[in-house]
Parts: sequence; C-alpha cells; structure tokens
Amino acid sequence: MTTAPTHPLWAESWYGDFAAPDGSLGGYAQLTLWPNLGRSWFWSALVGPDRQPVYLVETDAPLPRPSTLELRAPSLWAEFIEQIPAEHFTVDLEAFAVALDDPEEVFGLGWGDRVPYGLELEWEAETGSLDVVHGQVLVGDEVIELDGRGRRFHWEGLPAWWDREWSNGPADATVVASAPLPVDHPDTAQRTRLERSLVATPTGHAWTEQNRLAPRS
Repeated sequence: MTTAPTHPLWAESWYGDFAAPDGSLGGYAQLTLWPNLGRSWFWSALVGPDRQPVYLVETDAPLPRPSTLELRAPSLWAEFIEQIPAEHFTVDLEAFAVALDDPEEVFGLGWGDRVPYGLELEWEAETGSLDVVHGQVLVGDEVIELDGRGRRFHWEGLPAWWDREWSNGPADATVVASAPLPVDHPDTAQRTRLERSLVATPTGHAWTEQNRLAPRS
C-alpha cells in the first residue's frame, strides 16, 4: 500500500472477478482500504442462474498488517497477493457468508442462511483477452473447480461511488444473474446502488457494473 494523502476519504482498492465458461457460476472479491479512517471494506458475492446469491459484506474491518493485504475480522480471513505486478494475482478467502433468497434482500436486513464460503483463486494475464482464472470456490458443502475468465483492477484516490453515475464492462450483454450492492458513504447517509451482474456476451461470460446514484430528496 502506498502512503495515503491526507483527504479522509482517500482509498485504495483491489478487485478481481471470475466467471465459469458455461455461465453457471460467477463471483468477485474486492478489498478497499481507508487508511485515514482506520478501516477496511471487504465485499464478495457468488451468483449463478440456478443458485442462491451468496454475499459477504464487511464495512468495519481493521486495516491489514503493515506491508500486507491480509485482512482479519470476525468470521473473515482474506489475503490478496500480487505475485507478479500486472500479470499474476491471487485471492484467498476463508469466511462465513449469507445465502439469500433474493439479491434485493441485501438492501434490507440481509437475513439468510449462514454458509461457509472460501476462495482459492489465481488470475493470470493473457494478452488481448480477459485474465485466465483458475482454482477453487467453496460454498456450503460444495467444492467447485474453476477454470474460467475474469478481470482484475487496482485503483487509488477518491472513490467515484457517490459523485457520479458510470458503467463498466461489455455493453452487448444479457444478464444471467445479478449481485446488486448498497454502498453507504462513510460519513453521511448517502447510499449508492452498485449494480454488478454476471452477463453473457458474444465472446463468453463476464461481469458488468453500473453505479447508480440515489434520487436526491
């Protein structure tokens, strides 16, 4: 992690998503650090057309140990490692998550079935294409071998969740399964809807996201 500027909302974030070739499964993991607030956020979701959406949303975790991206919080351990900059990236996760009947329940109390949830995944860059993503996804009593595609990114600065609407990902896509997420401002009551979706495109399955601002009262 680089030295943080003094703005209270300066953040640094790492993200990786994945999709099975047949579109039966997709997910993502994102770690966001708020050094000047002394906390971390961790988001992850797992969806598919024939499965309950699984969510893990932690917005009050401590910062990782210095010089690492290893996060520890109640019922959550995660580590992001950039093995080779811009080429090879890994995410390991051991946690408990919540399986919901409807993804919209994440905007309410988020009550569901508590399930063991884990990731052991590697992203490897491939020129001119999405990354190759392989490893294991563990949810409940399932152990799923993944050999799919995905993307990853790293950003730092002031987040763009609360000041404008934007979209990211292929435009010519059909939604397979949705994983919307509320993004609450750390200091105000402002909430944004981050619409993340597993989609089918002419070249395969991938993820899209749209940031939607709430109507102003």
